[in-house]
Amino acid sequence: MMKWVNRFFSIAGGLCLTVVFLVTLGQVIQRYVFQLPMPWATDVIRIFFVYSVFLGMGVGVFNKSHLNIDVLVKALPEALRPWFALLSNLVILVFLGTVLFFSFSFMSSNADQVTPYLLFPMSYVYLIIPITVSVMVLFLIMDSFQILRGMFPRESESVSGR
Repeated sequence: MMKWVNRFFSIAGGLCLTVVFLVTLGQVIQRYVFQLPMPWATDVIRIFFVYSVFLGMGVGVFNKSHLNIDVLVKALPEALRPWFALLSNLVILVFLGTVLFFSFSFMSSNADQVTPYLLFPMSYVYLIIPITVSVMVLFLIMDSFQILRGMFPRESESVSGR
């Protein structure tokens, strides 16, 4: 299931960045070649950039490419590496829990705001925050249990593993 979510986040984030690139390119061509502004483009770029950032954060958490100090991890003895992974997950969980907690009030405080040209509600733009952060928290909790399971195998697993 999480592999599917990771793939979805990767594809959706890539599509968002593609939209940002194409709209920005179109805006530059429109402005400097045809001397015509494309004011709605800034709204589209802002929306898709915000979405790409949070989807990209999800991909980073799924691939465990977040805030690990690789030199430190490799310098640790093999027995301490799972503990460091748990500590890393805990720190990130605390951060994401804080973001998740404040994301709801952030969305509701922006409920009356709309984008200048498209009149798209900003609360819908910021809805990506609690969605992606919730999925990241769920993944980190599952990953932490998997690390703990590897550190403390059950008696039946260790007997059958011989």
